[in-house]
Amino acid sequence: MTNNAIRHRTGGKHVASPSNVHFATTSNDTAHNSRQTKLHMSVWSRIILIVVVFTLLVLQISRLEKEEHVLSAENGIDEDANVDPPMFVTVVMPSVVRPEARPLRLDNIAKTWGPSSHAIYVVHDADEYSDGANRIVGTSSNSNSYPQLLLVPNEITPDQGVQRLEHVLRTIHKEINPEFAFFVNDHTFVLPDHLCRFLKEHDSSKDLYAGHPLKGKKETVFNSGAAGYVLSRSTVEKLIDEWDKPDSQCSASNVSKWLQSNPGLLTATCFDQTLNIKVLDTRDKRDHSHIFHAFGLVRTVTGNVDEWYLNKHDALDTILGVDPIHHHKPQKGEKCCSPFTVSFHYVEAGESLALWSVLQRIHSTPLMTDEEITDLMNGIWPRDKEGLGWYAHGLPASHSPVWKDLIHVVRKISVGTAPPSC
Repeated sequence: MTNNAIRHRTGGKHVASPSNVHFATTSNDTAHNSRQTKLHMSVWSRIILIVVVFTLLVLQISRLEKEEHVLSAENGIDEDANVDPPMFVTVVMPSVVRPEARPLRLDNIAKTWGPSSHAIYVVHDADEYSDGANRIVGTSSNSNSYPQLLLVPNEITPDQGVQRLEHVLRTIHKEINPEFAFFVNDHTFVLPDHLCRFLKEHDSSKDLYAGHPLKGKKETVFNSGAAGYVLSRSTVEKLIDEWDKPDSQCSASNVSKWLQSNPGLLTATCFDQTLNIKVLDTRDKRDHSHIFHAFGLVRTVTGNVDEWYLNKHDALDTILGVDPIHHHKPQKGEKCCSPFTVSFHYVEAGESLALWSVLQRIHSTPLMTDEEITDLMNGIWPRDKEGLGWYAHGLPASHSPVWKDLIHVVRKISVGTAPPSC
């Protein structure tokens, strides 16, 4: 049929044939799809462009930060200068026992409790702990990582303990100013989380001189330097102010030669007689077990400690209050030690590594059996004097009843190796 015929049958109106309709529809769809495709491509192009620009910006910022870091290092700028001081530091004084073993002790403290306890090694020579040469308190090389070194000036010799202690306290207060300073020596073993827990119970704006109190017949009551003692910021500030007085009885130049050679006793005498800062009963209130210990793990558990040490508890009833059962003396067996024990002493380098490893293993694997703990301890504990030192006792014999108490104690104190929350 011709187009004229079609127009005649439809009253002269033009009607598209089916083939024409299909062609028009297909053309419209193609145009629409083309526009959609161009739109999608435009959106993806913008997204890709944004990603590229962002990546270039990040790279540029990173490059600038690196250049700033290098420039700071070249100019000796301490990037940690604005870091808040730690709540506490642990000041590691030199032990008078086998000073030749000190470098190894300091190395092992750095491998165990030192970093978490914010250890500061008091040294007369940086070679005593060479790894700390770039972390010296009071210099541009200082940082917020630990252990750090506090270098004693040459004019203060190792036998001038009082002058050294004064220099250390002044330097720590000026350069770090922590809320608390825990003083120990390199024979001490510290449980960082338990130290943190103990300090959280106290206010640094108030006086605090806390540790394991002792008293001889002719001595002022003092805290054992072996077990360690804590000073609050308030106490340190008052002590420094007192030292600044020319006629102070807390100064080495104004006291007897006996006190001049005993910095711990001189400081304790100053606290007691001049500043009126008293010692505390720091035992666990639940069972009167001690928190700060002046002997190592095995001797503390067995109760096989020196007689002079026990005798220095005799006068404590009149100072800390009457204890009709224990008279403030250490207990033995599983009650020797609070679950929140902070310290042991006479822990030589080898035993320090072993004790830390045992406590960490138990803390991470609390379902260990007694037999597994015994095997672990026997496998890594030192047995010779070089590893144990001259004042520590070795592990008990295989079938000794002491093992029951020993295992009980290491189980309950093991959480102390956890990273502290302060």
